[in-house]
Amino acid sequence: MLMADRRTDKVGKIIYIFPISMIVSIILFLGLSSAWGRQLKSIGSRECKANGRVVNAGDRFLAAGSQLCPGDRINPVNGRTVSALCYLNGKLLDFKQSKIFDASDECSLPQKKAKLCTGLNPSGCNNTKSPHEDQDIPTLISPYGSSMLSSRPKISWYAVSNAISYTVIVSSYEFYWEKTVDKTVTTLPYPKEQKELKLGNTYNFTVIANKDKSLASSEPLVIIVLPEKEQNEIKQRVQHINELNLPPDEAAIFDLHAIYMSRNLLNEAIEALEARVAVGSQNPTLYRVLADRYLEAWLPNEALRNYNVANELAKRSRNLDELAKVQQGVNLVQFYNHPPTRINPAQK
Repeated sequence: MLMADRRTDKVGKIIYIFPISMIVSIILFLGLSSAWGRQLKSIGSRECKANGRVVNAGDRFLAAGSQLCPGDRINPVNGRTVSALCYLNGKLLDFKQSKIFDASDECSLPQKKAKLCTGLNPSGCNNTKSPHEDQDIPTLISPYGSSMLSSRPKISWYAVSNAISYTVIVSSYEFYWEKTVDKTVTTLPYPKEQKELKLGNTYNFTVIANKDKSLASSEPLVIIVLPEKEQNEIKQRVQHINELNLPPDEAAIFDLHAIYMSRNLLNEAIEALEARVAVGSQNPTLYRVLADRYLEAWLPNEALRNYNVANELAKRSRNLDELAKVQQGVNLVQFYNHPPTRINPAQK
């Protein structure tokens, strides 16, 4: 089992602690290169880090579905509006006049990003916890992250030795259900007989391992289901991308990833990438981006598994750029295996 020094945030989320200098360097490499869907892409005779895509007809020179390089100009036909997806922030931007795409103030990273507590940003977390306190308790795998679209999410967790059954609990204010399953079950589709989660509400997910003479409870996973307005905005952007009939891997890596991660929807981002894995994708970038997101969701085992696949596929295709990015991710996973000295709260 991969172990590291951990902290627990205000809602009980387990987090890991690493030297800030190392985290900063890895975030710069992994986060900025992939967190918003930016990948090295050949466009015609050009090679660039694509930063957007034209999603409708109306440009003089760029067809719907064309990816955009830094410095590309949007040139709408008179009276037409060109819509383009910005990979940096997941926004769908409208252009009625000629303009350089990324010169728009709207196509940029947020100036003030919230300091989220994630596997790629443990500096945003607080409170410490011994790495040996939870070796024998269940750990939730999904839902992923801290926000999602689904009102009936799949719930999964790691198996615990000596468990004779598991009890899954989903609760919030005036909302509660629980279901006990056999020890062989570690994935629970949302029960059809239970009320679906309400949009805009926050819920606690907990798994209890029932043992012969004791109980062991997971850390609660706290997730908000996005409100209806935000759900509709995201679904509209996804629909625009789906209507382009793009190569599925490309859409998952670039466009859907940018849209979902603009609202920190790790659950949907991971599910979109996993859907491509399920049909046998051989794209090393897809596996590496999926591994990055698993790290962000505090799942180093899943991250390492996908980094290994990405590594093999990148070797076959001699993709040196991906090999370098995979190695950076593997280096971070090694910190889970060999964590630095535990921080004493009294020293803070």
